[in-house]
Amino acid sequence: MMKLLPALLLSSMLPVIAAQPQKNVKYDTKHERNVLDFWPALQQDKPAPVMVWFHGGGFRNGDKSSIERRGAATLRAYRDAGYAVVSCNYPFLGKAMGYEDIVEHCARAVQFIRSRSKEWNINPEHLCCGGVSAGALISQFLGYHDDFANPRDSDPVAHQSSKPAIVLGIMQPIGTYEFAIRFMEKGEAPLFLYSDAKLSDKIHPPKQALFIAQKAKELGIPHALYGGGNNELPKIPGEKSWQELHLAFCSKNFPKKN
Repeated sequence: MMKLLPALLLSSMLPVIAAQPQKNVKYDTKHERNVLDFWPALQQDKPAPVMVWFHGGGFRNGDKSSIERRGAATLRAYRDAGYAVVSCNYPFLGKAMGYEDIVEHCARAVQFIRSRSKEWNINPEHLCCGGVSAGALISQFLGYHDDFANPRDSDPVAHQSSKPAIVLGIMQPIGTYEFAIRFMEKGEAPLFLYSDAKLSDKIHPPKQALFIAQKAKELGIPHALYGGGNNELPKIPGEKSWQELHLAFCSKNFPKKN
């Protein structure tokens, strides 16, 4: 019986070990900020849906750790719901780094995450991209721009799709047309939006969220739009959080098995 105790103790520890995050995983070697943090799903019995998070910061600052420091409720909500969560860094604007260069790095992050599907026990078909401000624009660009997948590339990671199944935008900022609307077409990723920006906010004017929601409506793209108490966007019903509503939106709109 005593010989069995170490094995029993080890088996009891496995779920805890499995749930530990992996920090600063390199998703590419082209830039020092090509790193991400991965939190496995708390339940590992089947491939988990995955939330891929891009931080805000005007493309000039910010860090993947913000989801732990300022977005702990979001990280906890998705993990409690059975999701894996990935928070990504990306290069900042500079003389040799434009907006489209940045989003190509982010596309590579999504491709890398999908390439780890078996190892990380995630469902590559149930992948959502989201973020605050600049992170919202990045996620929408990936959702509506042409896929960056290249099946002829010698690098197997490049074979993976860069397009999320669902897009999440928090605090929709200026730049919505340039990053998203001009690429949107029928049949593309469902869109969930939440903004608690004040009407006086010049970086995140609530009308930007209305702007892209209207385009989604015109194209027949499933969408939902909510606001907090600081603007006139549709209010969240009852005592629910935007995270709860988005999780329900994902459950309804993720691709179904044939």
